[in-house]
Amino acid sequence: MDQQLKNWFTQEKIAKVIWHSTWPMFGAILALLAYDLLESSLLALNGEQALTALGFTLPITTAITAIAIGMSIITNNKVIKYACLHSHELAKSVVISLLQASFFILLFSIVFYFANEQILSLLGNHSWSSGHIGDPQIEIIHSQMNYLDSRYFSWIFLGIIWQVNAIFRALGNSKLASRIMMFWLFTKSIIAILLITPESSFHLSGLNGLALSHSSVDILFAIISVVFLHKNLNLMWPSATELRRAIFSLKLNSFIIVLQQLITPLSIALLTIIAANISYSYVAAFAFIFRMEPIFLLLPMMLTTTMPCIIGTNFWLGHFKRVKQAYYIAFIAVATVQLLLAIVLLINNNMLSYFICPEGEVAELLAVYLTWVPLGYIGAGFAIVYQSCLNAEGKPLQACAIGIMHRLVLLLPLAVVGGILSINSISTDSSLFQALMLGHFSAALYVIYLFRKRTFNHTDATVPIPELPNKQQNNNLGEQL
Repeated sequence: MDQQLKNWFTQEKIAKVIWHSTWPMFGAILALLAYDLLESSLLALNGEQALTALGFTLPITTAITAIAIGMSIITNNKVIKYACLHSHELAKSVVISLLQASFFILLFSIVFYFANEQILSLLGNHSWSSGHIGDPQIEIIHSQMNYLDSRYFSWIFLGIIWQVNAIFRALGNSKLASRIMMFWLFTKSIIAILLITPESSFHLSGLNGLALSHSSVDILFAIISVVFLHKNLNLMWPSATELRRAIFSLKLNSFIIVLQQLITPLSIALLTIIAANISYSYVAAFAFIFRMEPIFLLLPMMLTTTMPCIIGTNFWLGHFKRVKQAYYIAFIAVATVQLLLAIVLLINNNMLSYFICPEGEVAELLAVYLTWVPLGYIGAGFAIVYQSCLNAEGKPLQACAIGIMHRLVLLLPLAVVGGILSINSISTDSSLFQALMLGHFSAALYVIYLFRKRTFNHTDATVPIPELPNKQQNNNLGEQL
């Protein structure tokens, strides 16, 4: 990070910095979240059984993405700190981070591959699939296993894509990060449409189309991402000693960051078990819900790509007043946008549910979900943004505590109660979705409590950098971002 960019992050109006940094990521994050929903919509055209098969894999594939993102957060935080304090070692530290992350993702993929059957069994997949032995749906069950195998194989390439994207964002190059992500998802969407749509001449049955789409495109764009990174940063290869030291000296904070990324997949897995005990239609509905949730949290998701850089830069350079201002702006924006979105979804719940999914029973469940849960996303948005920024401040333990409180302590017990009430209900009941709304919303109260009681200080913060003589240079830099 050059001197001019540091000054822009630490001296320009904080609202302007947030806007100019976050807006370029809008298209990329929307494309990322819309692609997940596109997958579910295309599979719905293949019948409820295909959608249910996908629903049982979601906790696993969410964990795959979460670990890849977790490793990218570690890299993002490291790059921000090195760019601020040790810029002469940046190029080499980037390569070490990429290789380090790839090594650990490879280990995770091996563990998940051999534990695949046990994980699916815990989720209730075997109880569902045992009822289809010998009927035409057995092909879907086989394709489910092929899909997961391909995701384990291409996991390391997915990790590289996220790593490089995080590096560009940490260096203030949000536009390039956004463009690479958008082309990646656009390519994946085209291939998914060709392979999953039943009317397509290239159609592959079950989840086989998804398997080929993910593996082929992830490998291609991992290579493209590294090429762009080398072109922009002139990467330096570390020595074997430096690399070995980095791999075997991973700090506790890094493990905590990866751990906190697994909280959401764990929560999704437990919610899937609850859904399976109510009805397999709930599992199919949750295949949509888990994909729609990030779309409805679009603004918080966008802020997690840029706020850590803004908060981290100002924090490590000692600008604590600007850190507080950035938090206030983010919280107000999230609360306002999520409230307006909840009202819009409530008014249009029936139309949207049947537009998203043609399956009658699943569509009814989606309508109930759209009535209740989006209001609770105010709290989920607060938790997501605050977690990502605490990581950038070097406080992963506190960030992990927020994730645990939100997803496991507040959300799950209420979901269990709601699930029990839904099981005892004769018709479609809103109890589970009301419980999810309360669990998410209560996270906002918890985050506000933590934020109000904290004090901002850092003993190792450096002296703030003096202002550039020509203020117009800062404005020009904002336009470039």
